[in-house]
Amino acid sequence: MIKNFLRNIIKDIMFGVVYPLVYKICCLRRLDRRLTLFCEVRHGELTDSYIPIYRELKKRGYPCEVFYIHNNAGGMGYLLRYLKLCTILPTARTVLVDDTCNLFGAFRFRKGTRLIQTWHSCGAFKKWGYSIAGLDFGQDPDELDRYPSHTNYTLVTVSSKECIRHFDNAFGYDRKGKLTYRRRSPVRATGIARTDYFFDEANRGRAFGRLYEVCPAAKGRKVLLYAPTYRGDADNAQAPQMFDIRRMRELLNGECVLLIKQHGFVRAKTPIPEDCADLVFDVSGSMRIEELLFVSDAVITDYSSLIFEYSLFARPMVFYAPDLEEFYDYRGFYYPYDNDFLPGEIARSEDELMRAVRRALGGECDKAAIERFRERFMGACDGHSAERIADYITTDRNKNDHSRK
Repeated sequence: MIKNFLRNIIKDIMFGVVYPLVYKICCLRRLDRRLTLFCEVRHGELTDSYIPIYRELKKRGYPCEVFYIHNNAGGMGYLLRYLKLCTILPTARTVLVDDTCNLFGAFRFRKGTRLIQTWHSCGAFKKWGYSIAGLDFGQDPDELDRYPSHTNYTLVTVSSKECIRHFDNAFGYDRKGKLTYRRRSPVRATGIARTDYFFDEANRGRAFGRLYEVCPAAKGRKVLLYAPTYRGDADNAQAPQMFDIRRMRELLNGECVLLIKQHGFVRAKTPIPEDCADLVFDVSGSMRIEELLFVSDAVITDYSSLIFEYSLFARPMVFYAPDLEEFYDYRGFYYPYDNDFLPGEIARSEDELMRAVRRALGGECDKAAIERFRERFMGACDGHSAERIADYITTDRNKNDHSRK
């Protein structure tokens, strides 16, 4: 209790006094109106949420810098990284962030700064932010109001108009009288930059080349991808309970390889029985999810947002959800987890899963349902999202720029 008390006191001082003061002092430095600062919240390398935008800006001759926040490094070290970031933020005309970071609500940004939230997933599936405030998975509502993360955004990029209302709810823009800095919602259906990758046919060839390099057994066989989301919180993420790999190996009958891609937050490798190692592979650390979606003939998932990206390919999806009630109580969804929402079969048991996989590998799927799903949740993704976001960044006077006056 004493340790937590001291931690909260330090946090209050840093967010309430130190960060605003340091930022204000550093605002005396010159603002580079062409500079864009990419802030990586959790990762130690530039991720696919940023790469297309970074490349587009570089192509246009605009300078870019990257700051790695490492929010998941543990301990209180992030407070010092936030302090350093406070000295850099005032120099950039445009700042991008791809996840929740409390620092970006600790003070009012200087006039003329554009803060863009590119969010790291498409669509609107699992709830987050204010949508789950007070639940086991979510933060305390008072904590969210105390350290608001989303008050300074001038643009939030989403994959379709359908998603706007859910982002408004998650970020608190529909909470009357709470986020008083915001004149109107900054959420716009620009498309998600990371999806531009799927519209470049050259990437298809590269993805298959990578597949055959990592998994030579995939040559001449179909590819079944199992890509679930994690269980627990991000800092202690666990893989879901695995289905019977031997049984799945028998079902595949040598005609298909099974690739397992655990969520990036899950550290443990999937145990694969020795007698299945010829056709079952954990590629979590060796292939990116974008590559895997390109090469997969069918996907098994549970509550992962990858279903939005995979809908671009109009291929079969199977939803394996044996712990649906438990996960829903813990996290919650924006839509009912049923066939009116999901564009594929739902399996609640291993028997149902095996039957659904057999049909999926046979090419059975409702392509019309997938197309409706794609248009509803991915309608703004057309291969040119990064260009639109770069247009917003490089245009001096933009009618969509509603930063605080």
